[in-house]
Amino acid sequence: MNFVLNLTWREVRSSWRRLLFFFICIGLGVGSIVALRSLTQNLNRAVSGEARNLLIGDIEINTTSPLNEAEKQAVETVVAANANNIEARTETYQTTTMSRPTDATNKGLQILELKGIENNFPLVGDFKTSDGKPFDYSLIANNGAICSPLLLERLKLKIGDSIKIGSQDFQLRGTFDEEPGGVSGFRLGPRVFIEKKGFDDSGLTAFGSRNRIKLLFRTSSNPENIIANLRTSLKQTQSLAAVRSYKEAADNTKEAFDRAENYLSLTGLVVLVLGGIGVWNVTRVFIEQKKASIAVLKCVGASGAQITTAYLLQILSLGVLGSVFGTGLAQAALYFFKYRFGASLPPSMSYALQPSAIIQGLLLGLFVSLLFAALPLLRIRKIKPNLLLRDISEVEITRFDVTSWIIGIVVVFGLLILAVWQANSWKVGAYFLVGLAVTSGALYLAASVLTFALKGLRQIPFFALRQSVNSLSRPGNQTRTILLAVGLGIFVILAIQSLQSNLLREFDLGRGGALPTLILIDVQRGQADGVKALLAQQTGEIAPLIPTIRGRIIAIDDKPIDFQQINMNQNQGQLGREYVLTYRQNLVGAEQVTSGKFWDETPSDAPEVSLEEGMKGLMNLDIGGNVTFDVLGQKVTAKVTSFRKLDVRNTRSTFQVVFRPGTLEEAPQTFIAPVFAQLDAAQRSQIQRVIVDKYPNVSIIDTADAIAAIKKLLDNFSLAISFVGAFVFFCGALILIGSISLTKFQRIYENAILKTLGAKRGTLLTILLVEYGLLGILASIIGVSASTLLSYLVAKYVLDIKWQFDLSLMLSGLFVTIALVMIVGAVSSFDVLLKKPLATLRSQ
Repeated sequence: MNFVLNLTWREVRSSWRRLLFFFICIGLGVGSIVALRSLTQNLNRAVSGEARNLLIGDIEINTTSPLNEAEKQAVETVVAANANNIEARTETYQTTTMSRPTDATNKGLQILELKGIENNFPLVGDFKTSDGKPFDYSLIANNGAICSPLLLERLKLKIGDSIKIGSQDFQLRGTFDEEPGGVSGFRLGPRVFIEKKGFDDSGLTAFGSRNRIKLLFRTSSNPENIIANLRTSLKQTQSLAAVRSYKEAADNTKEAFDRAENYLSLTGLVVLVLGGIGVWNVTRVFIEQKKASIAVLKCVGASGAQITTAYLLQILSLGVLGSVFGTGLAQAALYFFKYRFGASLPPSMSYALQPSAIIQGLLLGLFVSLLFAALPLLRIRKIKPNLLLRDISEVEITRFDVTSWIIGIVVVFGLLILAVWQANSWKVGAYFLVGLAVTSGALYLAASVLTFALKGLRQIPFFALRQSVNSLSRPGNQTRTILLAVGLGIFVILAIQSLQSNLLREFDLGRGGALPTLILIDVQRGQADGVKALLAQQTGEIAPLIPTIRGRIIAIDDKPIDFQQINMNQNQGQLGREYVLTYRQNLVGAEQVTSGKFWDETPSDAPEVSLEEGMKGLMNLDIGGNVTFDVLGQKVTAKVTSFRKLDVRNTRSTFQVVFRPGTLEEAPQTFIAPVFAQLDAAQRSQIQRVIVDKYPNVSIIDTADAIAAIKKLLDNFSLAISFVGAFVFFCGALILIGSISLTKFQRIYENAILKTLGAKRGTLLTILLVEYGLLGILASIIGVSASTLLSYLVAKYVLDIKWQFDLSLMLSGLFVTIALVMIVGAVSSFDVLLKKPLATLRSQ
């Protein structure tokens, strides 16, 4: 045992530079997993720990219309029965509306997120103004307001100025940086707080208003009994209001983050597997270079088991050190994430590494080191002492080896265990491994085909090119592995960039008017003709008016839905939510009927409805079934006659629920007016000003602002995924460097012969650059082709958007890949050109 430990220590001291790439490969893979797991766990804890603050209370009753008398009585009965447990209550109103400066010389206009509050808001958490002082209700009393600094910036206002919201003027008396219950995400405009009664004063509670009303309670002890009683009482009134507690919100958040953590860990596992390929290659290089030393050790009595154990201990020690290095990289990555995205994350979020993530990273690093180093280490068994009497480069193990096949199967099974562990699902883990194998196999096959095609260039008269092609097939080369690793890296980066460009092109306002430039909402029935005339006067085009009615599904096939069930409250974004209904005679845009038949122009006596195809599975409905809607207190039961695939590019076809004309025409309704005329920023601002001056209740969405917000989200997403792609590409570069080390002694010998025959250093440099240029060309062809195919498939079958080949992006990827591979290859091999031929030939 002492011999094994001494040999391990000597090899580590003498060979650490050769195994540095092993260390880096493991560090990158472990670092990505530790960083991703720590990030999601920290974010989960921050959000879950602030669940009370985010809900701004212990209990929330959420609705889109004021409670009726029966609902109020049900709530008050429960409150009175639990008076000793309920410490405080408050009510808030929220809506999206327009604002403009009261100063006529300021032509600014801004959509904003308005919130009306009472004097005991918030029930839980702190509310501070931008100067760090606690929020004082007097700031918003008597038509006052406080706002996000962004509103002042956009409207070029200062504290003390006034804005008009609806029909009422409000004086801006302060700003805030963080709001109670506020979470970062997509918003149409800055947040503004006013008194709750300001909603009535400004006309924002009139019919057709889109308000979100929340009744909040703070309790002195566990609120579960109160919540159960509230749900029971509201159920008896057939209320559509949703009741939830902060604990339920925390549980839902934890479940979502757990799923995100598992799937993000699979992303880290991709990097770790690529690092594993680097480990395999570096170990293979190391054993190849140690053949003579191993043969000598066997000559002096060392057994194959002893030598294998010594090198295995060396691999494991480097795996541990690499994993520790990876945890350091993970911490650096979290600090970078804080610098880049900290403003969008909870203030209380920690950026420290989580112990569970570190332990997982260390175990994964050791496991991957062992898995990928196992096969190369088996070569030690086949190295014979008589190797010292032969040419080292001629020894190749080609016959069938049962042990190697068994170890190979163990490696595959080990990868499956890793994938299942990270995904926390056998099914997802198996899919991941199969997907990774298929992708890698396809790329490897493509690399083999391209390499084979190059053999035709061996007969060309250009010496440097002919010699470079031959070099790609020299003994011990790793051409296909290099192409796989580098091609996979560029594949990930270009695929994400291509999808991003296609998504942004889909939302491009200048793309033939496919999207409206402005969208007017909350147009009242009595305002419809006037708004239409104003738009025609300002744009020269007739804007369509789309009727909208709000309603909720209360029964399916005559079976009532219990909205007070916990799973219904957790599913408010699906079946339990409020739908925007419309009616029309025809399909519009690229809508397609996927089942059933859309109605014709003949009238129908019974109500009929067409639903979006996704609702079919959600509600277990089929053609001929019926759905009952609550439309402002009136029940409307309609027969389902068709399911449709929506055209998201057309404003009129994004309605999930469309009624046949003849049912909803007399129902209370408002209108949406999309403006398709191509307008510049000044024209859009002028139209918004004219409309809001005459119809202050109408909200206008400038889609240019919405597109800018979408682009920001896509940029952040693209940056994160491209960062993973860069990791993959870097692993490919490490494999390239390892391959160069493996073939360096052949290169030195070849260059010595070529120099002896008269080749100049410039000729040898040309051969070198052409060889790596060919590798770069092949890798970029593989990456560009695979990324083009993937982006097309995802765009067509997943995102359902039009796909367009981005020539400039792909050419950029092509040339950058070629340049990087040439630079890495040339720099790693440059010392070969400096070797003197005489010393090399003497050693042979």
